[in-house]
Amino acid sequence: MQKTALIPYAHLPRAHHNRQVLTSTVDVFGAAHWLLAERAPQPGGDVLPFDALIVSVHPGGNVELTELSAVRARWPHLDRLPDGGFVVAASRTRRDEDPNQVQVFDALGRETSSFSVGDAIEHLLVDEAGHIWVAHFDENPAGFAAGAPRAGSPGPRTVPASPVSSTATC
Repeated sequence: MQKTALIPYAHLPRAHHNRQVLTSTVDVFGAAHWLLAERAPQPGGDVLPFDALIVSVHPGGNVELTELSAVRARWPHLDRLPDGGFVVAASRTRRDEDPNQVQVFDALGRETSSFSVGDAIEHLLVDEAGHIWVAHFDENPAGFAAGAPRAGSPGPRTVPASPVSSTATC
């Protein structure tokens, strides 16, 4: 899959140009989102949980800011949930780091759950129903997905995946 820059679709507001862009996406509803940090994690260095800012630009031009605390993803993927929350996932899992590389944040930026979907995430997206779709690169062709529980459900569950992609419901 080819990566496409957001520039033809939306521009990061100038007020946030002083931060590092860790990743960006356009959600299923057409809003552009940038995950920003004071500095980018360094290759080979330890990744301590860090604070991040998500800048969202909606199709009508409205700008929304969401502050996240204790983000653990070294090379993150990002998407928005239908309820206004966000999913942030680390591409890789490392033996010496938290194995739950997917973090779910509510609309206020608070972590509500975390879980693992296996190493080597290449793509992550959330559909209109809140399903999280994960595709792994060739180092993890059999991957799997685990979903954050819906309100009132007993907890995360693991879903076997096809070699191409996997899905979980939030």
